Amino acid sequence: MSNENIQNVTEISDDFNHELEEKILKANADKTLVKWNKLLPELMRSDIILAGVFPNGQTAQASGGKANLLVMQHEGRNIIPFFTSPERMSVLPQEQMKQLNMIKMRAGDFFYSIKGMSTILNPSSEYTRVFSGFDTKVLSIEFKQSLSENN
Repeated sequence: MSNENIQNVTEISDDFNHELEEKILKANADKTLVKWNKLLPELMRSDIILAGVFPNGQTAQASGGKANLLVMQHEGRNIIPFFTSPERMSVLPQEQMKQLNMIKMRAGDFFYSIKGMSTILNPSSEYTRVFSGFDTKVLSIEFKQSLSENN
């Protein structure tokens, strides 16, 4: 699965990750975290949306897939937001959205690429979850191991 540069979030279907988002709501309601533990492998295999800028206005292909990702402040630290659907991106200022590229990629590949940085799923929504740097390292390793076991 390759990463995809999206010019406009309207290019993504309305039902993108709808079932995943329903599971996220249920997992967030489960205080024991059992549902989140069961959901994590599915999340790692799912496509997510990132916001960023390709260097020098290049395309994803021309930049070699490298992008400067949007970084937010959360509880006094830098954190990279990622989204399950265009609707969840509504927290980003519209003026800023016009200047950003949207990137669709598999969550496991994203976690692997950020090298242990903290990230937040769907900030400022009921579909949110924060992943610490430790979480992203562990989940990316588990994801890569599951890929190699399935090949």
